[in-house]
Amino acid sequence: MKNLLLLLLMFGFVYSITADDSKYEKAMKKTLELMDSAKDVQTYVDIANKFERIALAENDKWLPYYYSALNQTLASFSDPELSRKDSYLDKAVKLLEAADSLQPDESEIYTLLGMVAQARLQVDPMNRWAKYGAESNANFKKAKELDPSNPRPEYLMGLNLYYTPVQFGGGSKAAKPLLEKSLQKFEQFEKSDDLMPHWGQTEVERILNEIKDLEAKELEAEESEELSPEK
Repeated sequence: MKNLLLLLLMFGFVYSITADDSKYEKAMKKTLELMDSAKDVQTYVDIANKFERIALAENDKWLPYYYSALNQTLASFSDPELSRKDSYLDKAVKLLEAADSLQPDESEIYTLLGMVAQARLQVDPMNRWAKYGAESNANFKKAKELDPSNPRPEYLMGLNLYYTPVQFGGGSKAAKPLLEKSLQKFEQFEKSDDLMPHWGQTEVERILNEIKDLEAKELEAEESEELSPEK
C-alpha cells in the first residue's frame, strides 16, 4: 500500500509538470503567432507585456523574457518619437538581464543585445556611433562565438550596413556578403524546438531581392551608357 501511494504521488507530480508545460507552450505559441503579424508600436508593446506576464508566471523560463525584450526593441525602432525610444530599450535590457540569469551564454540573447545597441545608436547616430557601434559589434561577435550556426547576427549586421550611407562604409555592396551568409545559415538552421527564435529570414530574402534588382538596374544603365553615341 505504501509503495502504491508513493507511485500515485509520483504520477501526480509528473502529470502536474506536464500540464504546466503544456499550458506554457500553448501560451507561448499563441503569443508568437501575434508577434509574427505585428506591425505597429502599440501592438509590439502589448505583445511584450503578454510575454512578460508569461515570464512572471513561469519564472524558470528564459524565452518569455527574451521575446518580451525583442518586442520592446521593435517598438523602439517603430516609434517615430525620438524621446520615447530609449525607454523601450531600458526595459528590453532589464528583460534580457533576467533571461541571461536563467540561460547564461546564450547566442540569441547576445544577438538581441546587439540589436538593442543598434536601436540606441539610431536615436542619435552622430553622437552615439562610437559607443553603441562598438557595443553592437561586440555583442554580435560574442553571439557568433557562442553559436556559429546562428543566422541572426549576420542578418542584423548586414541590415545595418544596408541602411548606412555608402560614404560611411555602408550600402548594398557592403551588406550583400553578410546577408548572403545569413541566408545560407537560415537555410541550414535547425531549431531545437518550436519556441526558439525563427525571425529574420523573410527580411533577409526581401533585402537580397532588392539588391538583386538594384544591381540589374545598374548593369542596364552601364550597358546603355556604353551603347550611347559619343557626344
